[in-house]
Amino acid sequence: MEFKLVYKGEMKTHPKHRKHYIHDIRLLFHEQLKNLVKIPPFSELKKFINPDDAKFFEMHGRRPKNIVKKMNGVEFVPIISPEMDLLAEIDIEILHPELLGTARADIDNRLKTLLDTLKRPQNPMEIPREQPKGARIYTLLDDDKMITKLNVNTSHLLIEEVAPDEIFMMINVKVVASKGTFDNIHLVV
Repeated sequence: MEFKLVYKGEMKTHPKHRKHYIHDIRLLFHEQLKNLVKIPPFSELKKFINPDDAKFFEMHGRRPKNIVKKMNGVEFVPIISPEMDLLAEIDIEILHPELLGTARADIDNRLKTLLDTLKRPQNPMEIPREQPKGARIYTLLDDDKMITKLNVNTSHLLIEEVAPDEIFMMINVKVVASKGTFDNIHLVV
């Protein structure tokens, strides 16, 4: 199963207030992922978001998996998680106004920033204090170790009305299973 995420804006390589910057972009992807779980087959993930243990056990004869990770009073819901035995293959197309091969076209640090925005925070220090408690935030990845393939293409953005630091990214995500289960089969066919 495949889907795409898009991003248009700055992708700073060494931002001030890094955790706030990363979290702000994470919230942009959250909106897209929240819409993703509304449509089949990804809507099937809803039964693994704080499932009703008794009801699930009655229907399936086993305890449910819970993909929600709570940290600092915030619920993070990774689409690609070890609980679901899922992995990701990611292809990224980056369009930027800089000429290719120039010092400003810093791809390795942009990728580091991007990968940090796609995963859930790994420790409480990565969450800004201003984030309301009780919020639910969808992330693409539980951790960037869930990525088994990463392909990046860069190209010159040919639009004139773009800020010098603005980029456009198309992120194609292919969901693959580390092992096939009844819980993940609908996401990987």
